[in-house]
Amino acid sequence: MTTARPSTGRSSARLEVRQPGVGQVMAIAGRDTRAVLGSLFGVGLVAGFSALSGVLVVVDLRGDEAVLNDWFGALYVAMGLLAAVLTMRSFADEERTGELELLLTAPLRTWQIVAGKFVGAVTVLGVVIVCTVACPLVVAAMGDPDAGPIVTGYVGLLAVGLAFVAAGLAVSASTSSPLVSTAGTAGLLLALWFGGLLGAGLRGRPRVILDDFSPATHVTGFLRGTLGVADLWYFASFAVVGLAATMMVVRWRR
Repeated sequence: MTTARPSTGRSSARLEVRQPGVGQVMAIAGRDTRAVLGSLFGVGLVAGFSALSGVLVVVDLRGDEAVLNDWFGALYVAMGLLAAVLTMRSFADEERTGELELLLTAPLRTWQIVAGKFVGAVTVLGVVIVCTVACPLVVAAMGDPDAGPIVTGYVGLLAVGLAFVAAGLAVSASTSSPLVSTAGTAGLLLALWFGGLLGAGLRGRPRVILDDFSPATHVTGFLRGTLGVADLWYFASFAVVGLAATMMVVRWRR
């Protein structure tokens, strides 16, 4: 049994490596999840996103129409900011506090570190998403919304979240500054998102390229109540590329 413990004295930051393979991944994920959700930062993150979703649903409702398309569209954009703030703690903030060095020098494989960080961040993301379910329930109590777009909207929200978290991990692993990590991730994701809107005013190959690479182009089906294979493949590929980039950076730093 090999045990790696940081010297900071923070119980939330302890990592005990007891099992090979997946066990080590879950140990890292559990430590990160507890560290976030058990802190004021995590409580504020969940409460803030929940409050934002509540405000957006009030703004989105018009007259007697129980339609949440614009609500989900706004949450997709907000997910980029959430991923930027959340993944900032995964690598950049831990390097600032000295905890990352202990993790990188522990007898762990690179994929285990990256997978553990990803699972931990996604778990927190899942808690945040679950807290927003209250909004559609309130709308359902007031009217009769179509369940199809709501279900696909949440599938899209999860897909967007997974992809954005993977990208955020790559940026976070590349810097020791939490501020640079947050700003870099948010800038990257917003540039990709609004690149699709810019492409609408172009023609030919530039438009095709911007449309293909923009997440905004691939969430339309979710908002309309459909699940397209191409859209799901896009976000899955986005996540894989982000995780691959994170592994390359972490391997280089070790």
